[in-house]
Formats: sequence, C-alpha cells, structure tokens
Amino acid sequence: MITVNLPNPMGEEHWGLWIALYFFLAGTTGGAYLLSVLFYGKDQGLVRRSALWAFLGVAVGAGLLVIDLGQPLRFLNLLLNGFHPASVMWLGSWFLVLAGAGLLWVYLKPTSRGVQQGVAVLVALVVGYTAVLLMQTAKPFWNASPLLPWLFLASAATAGGALLQLWYPHEKLSRLVIASALVEGAVLALHLIWTYPAATPGVLALLVGPLAWAFWGFVVVGWGLPLFLERRNVALAALLTLVGAFLLRYFVVMAGQV
Repeated sequence: MITVNLPNPMGEEHWGLWIALYFFLAGTTGGAYLLSVLFYGKDQGLVRRSALWAFLGVAVGAGLLVIDLGQPLRFLNLLLNGFHPASVMWLGSWFLVLAGAGLLWVYLKPTSRGVQQGVAVLVALVVGYTAVLLMQTAKPFWNASPLLPWLFLASAATAGGALLQLWYPHEKLSRLVIASALVEGAVLALHLIWTYPAATPGVLALLVGPLAWAFWGFVVVGWGLPLFLERRNVALAALLTLVGAFLLRYFVVMAGQV
C-alpha cells in the first residue's frame, strides 16, 4: 500500500496537499485552455500550446490523485468495473481520461474549431467536477452552498488567464483576468456567508484560525495585490495570481475537514 499524504494542520486528515495540488494544476492549465479556445481561437499556436499545458496539468494532477488514494490500482477499478454514471468519482475518472486524450490530440494534430470546443467542454467538466466531488461529502463547508463549482470555475479562469499572460501579455487578456478575479472574489465572499451558519468552525479557521495564513495570503497577496499590479507589472501580477490560485484550493480543501 502506498500512503503519501502530508499532515493536515487540523489533525486527522482525509485529503491534503496532493489533492490541493491536483485541483490547482487541473484548474489553472484547464482554465488557460478554455480561455485560449473561447477568446483566441484564431491563434492556433496559442491553442495548441495551452492544450499541451492542460494535458500535462491533467496528467500530473491525476497522478497525484492516484497517489493520494493510498492504493493506486483502485483508480483502474473506477474505469474498468462497470458503468456507474451516478457516481461522481466514476464520472470524474472518465472526464480526466477523455479530456487528457482530447488535449493531446489537439496538441499533436491539426483540429477543427469544433473539436477544440468539444475538448473544452470536457476540460470544463474536469475543472467543475472537482468541486462537485467535494460537495458529495458530508462536510458543511463544501456542501452547504451551491457556489463551490462556480468558485472553482471563476478561479480557473483567473489563474488560466494569468498563466497565458506569462507568455502572451495582451490588453484583452488583462481585462479578462480582472473581470474573472472580481467574480472570483465575490463568489468566495458569498460562499463564506452562505456556509457560515452550518460550517462555523471551517469559516472561523479561515478568518482567525489555523488556516488564516492561507486565506489572508490569498486575499492580500494572491488576489488584491495582483489586481493592483495588473496595469503596472503584468508578469508579477500573473505570478502572484498563480500563488493565490493554489492557496485558494488549499484552504478550501483543508477548511472542509475542520
């Protein structure tokens, strides 16, 4: 049996750093691919490059997910043991496989806009299903509000745009990143307000408890400062946004286990 989990500051751990990294890699690189297809489809070089990033993000992230299972061969059971469309884990496993194959195809072969958009749908499902997976558990911080998938999608757009900015700084892209960051901040605030009555320990852990460093690090360093720097130093703003994207996924994963 393989067990490679890092300790949760709250004590008993179910999901930890590997899961947060998986969410970050899949969300960030997937967001970059989605933005490139939706807004820069005529630039096939950018679409193919972002498809490669997303494939690597999905592949490495899936590897981390398999490691976190403790018994990696269980991943094969999800794929091979029958048809289970009611299982979010089963659906997510197939989303990962199909999205990964589609992204690799887009990178390796000239493909039509229709194929690229179809793969984008699969990538969006990968990005969103991670939040749905959390919501299926009996954890109030994850399931007391319906906003978690929208938070992950908004964060993926922000982080994906930041990743693109490192190679393709552009005024239109800056506007997209600013808009998605504002949506991300609003959805996060609403999620905390919505979940507070049912998930008081988790919310307080973020605001004033052992996860405050990650939450306020995101708010100040990974969200507010990049918004301030977006028109002044695009590369630095993009790097800080990527730090913020990881911190958000980390504290969401951990706060649900308080």
